Amino acid sequence: MEKPSARRQEARWLEVQEAALLLGSARTFKPKRKDTALPFVYPLMATFLLTGGRESEVLGLEVEDISFDRKTITFRPNQWRRLKTSTSHRTVPLWPQLEAILRQYVYGGATPRVSGLLFPPTRPARGKDGERRSCKPRMVTDCRKAIDAIAGGAGWKAGDVRTKAFRHTYCAARLQTLDRGAPVSVYTVGRELGHGGDSLVKRVYGHLGDVRQRLEVVEYNADRAGRSIADARIRQAYRNRLSAVRAVG
Repeated sequence: MEKPSARRQEARWLEVQEAALLLGSARTFKPKRKDTALPFVYPLMATFLLTGGRESEVLGLEVEDISFDRKTITFRPNQWRRLKTSTSHRTVPLWPQLEAILRQYVYGGATPRVSGLLFPPTRPARGKDGERRSCKPRMVTDCRKAIDAIAGGAGWKAGDVRTKAFRHTYCAARLQTLDRGAPVSVYTVGRELGHGGDSLVKRVYGHLGDVRQRLEVVEYNADRAGRSIADARIRQAYRNRLSAVRAVG
């Protein structure tokens, strides 16, 4: 007669080497149709994996939220979207790997981006009748097809990887970093995720991976992570997948 409860399972997340593999696939990804592809898929994936932001938080980032001088990224409410809770308004580190990727993305083109959405839509919205809607402000709301295409190039099946896994991945990688020479505080990681404390990190978002990199920064280096895999069979399988991804480029 008692109320049944679902069995709690560990959420999906990526090991450091898997995240590096996914980023490598995003960097070398060549869409079949350029008119329907997201031209910023590589910096978008990097921002997900290196900030731990929620899907709407990352897709709604503005250029002004990125500070290359202070080395920070700020998640704050704006005209594109709201934030989930009051503690979601936060500033997180702009890690060196992400800084290099975003600097090239923002300033590397013929016309550097100075304002507006960091990841703007590439096609005008259309109504049910196929007619173009008015050019009112909007943001990208669905990147699942792009993620499936990138993940497929690295050996995953469609639907295996979603943005929720990126948030868990960042948390797991961040928990292994050092903060001024000491292990980073769980409370600090929770605040970077937009939580009011560390309880969710301990109960939901914290994962212990096989590859544990005690670095001062969060980064997904494919070669370093590959060398850290203890099991020879798994290490060789990873190297084969990495070679296949790099061969595309």
